Amino acid sequence: MNISLFMTVAAILGSIYIWIGKSASKNLKTNDDYYLMGRSLSYFQLALTLLATQLGGGTLIGAAQEAYQKGWIVLLYPLGNCLGFCFLGIKFGGKLRDLNISTIAEIFEKIYSSRPLRYIASSLSIIALFFILTAMVIAARFFFASMGLENPLIFIIFWSILIAYTVMGGLKAVVNTDILQALFIIGSIAIAFFSIKFTSISKPLPEITTSFGFSKVPWIGWLFMPLLFTLIEQDMGQRCFAAKNSRIIPFAAITAGISLFICSSVSIYFGILAKRYNLQFSDGASILLESVKTFTNPLATTLFMGAIFMAVISTADSILCAISSNLSYDFLSSKKIKTNKQLRLSRLLTLATGLLSLAIGFFFNNVVGMLILSYELSVCTLFIPIIAAILMKKPSKLAAFLSIIAGGLGFITFRFISTPIPKELLTISLSFLGFIVGQKITNKSVITKEVVNED
Repeated sequence: MNISLFMTVAAILGSIYIWIGKSASKNLKTNDDYYLMGRSLSYFQLALTLLATQLGGGTLIGAAQEAYQKGWIVLLYPLGNCLGFCFLGIKFGGKLRDLNISTIAEIFEKIYSSRPLRYIASSLSIIALFFILTAMVIAARFFFASMGLENPLIFIIFWSILIAYTVMGGLKAVVNTDILQALFIIGSIAIAFFSIKFTSISKPLPEITTSFGFSKVPWIGWLFMPLLFTLIEQDMGQRCFAAKNSRIIPFAAITAGISLFICSSVSIYFGILAKRYNLQFSDGASILLESVKTFTNPLATTLFMGAIFMAVISTADSILCAISSNLSYDFLSSKKIKTNKQLRLSRLLTLATGLLSLAIGFFFNNVVGMLILSYELSVCTLFIPIIAAILMKKPSKLAAFLSIIAGGLGFITFRFISTPIPKELLTISLSFLGFIVGQKITNKSVITKEVVNED
């Protein structure tokens, strides 16, 4: 690989990103302009930004790391996100857009008429999203380590550029960079795949041998958690809220889901190739990047490195913008703050979140594990009440509260207690049970009041 060429390309891209951020910052007057693009997102923009958002360190770098150990079964991990896109497109995304809200947590105030529940939901969402943002920092560190660029200053500059253009232009800057990134990533992955040369290693291709039994596949964590999380996570919801209308969401989401699965499959394939040829790696190195170096030519490798560089950015800037929108809309919207000061404060929140993730990201190393933890926390506490709010006519505030409490208790308890049933399934079941109990209590109370009134 030509490191000089890559650094030149990265520098050019960084300059372009800063220019995009500056251009996007023009004519931003309100939080809706900053976080929702004035609700003007088109089909083309929506499809590519959805793809770029999920096509990040987890579905590329993290999936290849897992495939090196476990084989093709790791396809279940990106499949969860892809199916989530499909369900988002079929019905759920359009319903979110029609609610005319700004955050997923706002559902708890609009449907359940409870601001405290909105605060709780938003806090849980922020924590889960911050785990994902931290995972992107880890993935970026792996990326630079694989290239031999272990100087922390280089990594800090990279992350600072990401923060800078997101702070300046908000969602518009994120979407515009996503379009550039998605197209480049798809092209680079295709070139890398068709550039594979097995003759680059003299050792013949043996059969895969692995001790990872089929029965040990973490179905819930890999498949169902990402699927369910896609339906309720703020960055996905933010794009639905920003769409021109609900009609474009189905086609955009399904297009993004199919594209994501294809790109992730190529990444997993490189991880499996590395295992088949028994390639050895130093601690902290990315298996995906090392495999691409081994099996393709220098030009394809350089382009692929650029694609990974973009993939990590495309997820991280989206999460950063989503966390900031939660903080601004859910916790500051009730405050009497002037419009120009709101926009300035929103940028400060984005800046602070980005810098905090940079600092914390140096202390962890597990990309997929961090992602799965974030999915589990959000899904186990918020999925049931959010789905109920969308599908039911009169869901109960008490039901939503008990559902969150039961899910939270299950999330904590089953981290310390082993059970024959997957802990995620048990926790979601507890959350569902809490909702049912709360709904029945509310219904009974309503019936009692009606009887009293009749008397």
